[in-house]
Amino acid sequence: MAKTLAKFLSPLDAAFLYAEKPREAMHIGSIMIYEGRLERAELERLLLERLHLVPRYRERVVFPPWHASTPMWFEDPHFDISNHVEEVELAPPVDDRALARAAARVYGGMLDRSHPLWKLILLHGLPDDNTAVVWKVHHAMVDGVSGIDLTMALHDFRPDADPPAPPATPWQPAPIPDPLTLLQQAVEHRLGETTRSLTEEAFDLLRPDGLAARAGGLERAARATLPSLLRPMPATPWNRPVSGELDYAWVELSWSEVRATKSALGGTVNDLVLATLAGGLGRYLRAKSYSTARVELRAMCPVSMRQSDERGQLGNLVSALTAPLFIGIEDPLERLRAEREAMEGLKKARTAEALHGLTRFSTWIPPALQALASGFSVPQPLYNTVSTNIPGPQIPLYIAGRRLLAFLPLGIVSNNLGLFVSILSYERRMTFGLLVDAKQIPDPDLLAECVRESYRELRDAAGVAPEAPTELPDLGERWSRRVEVAAGPVSRSAVA
Repeated sequence: MAKTLAKFLSPLDAAFLYAEKPREAMHIGSIMIYEGRLERAELERLLLERLHLVPRYRERVVFPPWHASTPMWFEDPHFDISNHVEEVELAPPVDDRALARAAARVYGGMLDRSHPLWKLILLHGLPDDNTAVVWKVHHAMVDGVSGIDLTMALHDFRPDADPPAPPATPWQPAPIPDPLTLLQQAVEHRLGETTRSLTEEAFDLLRPDGLAARAGGLERAARATLPSLLRPMPATPWNRPVSGELDYAWVELSWSEVRATKSALGGTVNDLVLATLAGGLGRYLRAKSYSTARVELRAMCPVSMRQSDERGQLGNLVSALTAPLFIGIEDPLERLRAEREAMEGLKKARTAEALHGLTRFSTWIPPALQALASGFSVPQPLYNTVSTNIPGPQIPLYIAGRRLLAFLPLGIVSNNLGLFVSILSYERRMTFGLLVDAKQIPDPDLLAECVRESYRELRDAAGVAPEAPTELPDLGERWSRRVEVAAGPVSRSAVA
């Protein structure tokens, strides 16, 4: 019988497995709201029709003996779709606040590593009998961009689309190798990766121009980033050990409004996003009686390094920028100007490219040492939050003939980061998804309204007329109460 060959995780993908703890689950996902009722059996059937398009979703992770290499992907010989789909009936009435709490509750907790690392939960009881589906996909499998590629593979562009063509041959998983074979493959892989890395470095010494360019890139990145990172991280309510209890809120913006505002004020959409987020966080902190004068928070912003010919591949191909959030600048135009200048400086220094180049050295760290180090809880001292900005499809998507009405992103709360901000665009809307530690931010609806008001300030300063609510798809009942937040402190009783 032919030997079943492993597919090894990259060191970056494996890091998300090593870092995971019961209160710090390392999956990403979304809340997808569909028109009408979608039953569990129907969704399971549809997924089975399409799993050959994403083979990784029938593969489970296997750790080699003694962590001799990074973990491996093997087809799960006991794959059962019922392990990956659950169904929950919510008690009425279900407004946005109730939906957000329910989604955060089912989103929490680690995925079962004895199965492929994904799960979805159907939530019923929404207005108009719509269905919400909460996706959980381990970060070891996907990053934000490859997650969008997955979404496109599992959806149709028309409600009456034919199912995809079946695979040429039925799926027949091979058995997972015995421990000795796993160890052999792990050692072979580890020796090969180490030899390749050392060979690359040795021959790079013969290319002085390349070495000088790399050293120059790292030097520019250090000058652009280190001055900020060497300063003590400002204190916030959400930079403490996380509790494992999650909550969620989201802010929907008109995509045409956002583009018009960006065009009127200058800069990029991401500059506008960061200025909006900074303004919202500043408002929230002042509402909690925190002084924000001359305070600059730090956001880790993942940057996709995926090339066009790498679209559709799973795993992580990302670097990061350290974006300042000027929460102490209350004037919206001045804040946007500061954000734009800071981001232009980081881009000119090619910070993301330089940091991505350092990943080539990750193979030098023994996986056993990585796994051992993950057992120690060392609070990260560098970032106040994470902010991702993923472009999604601007055309409507369908599943089982049902239109995807809303695509709400979910991130990761972990390691002293009790606030994760995911920004995603879909069908003429941009959504800020605010995943929070419920103990650290007990009122995410207030935070959402602060972000919303920050955006309105920028939109109004640009002279852009608000888009009529009827021009956006109706998602049913909105929040039963809205919290209007002034620029200065507000009473805690306003959100009680």
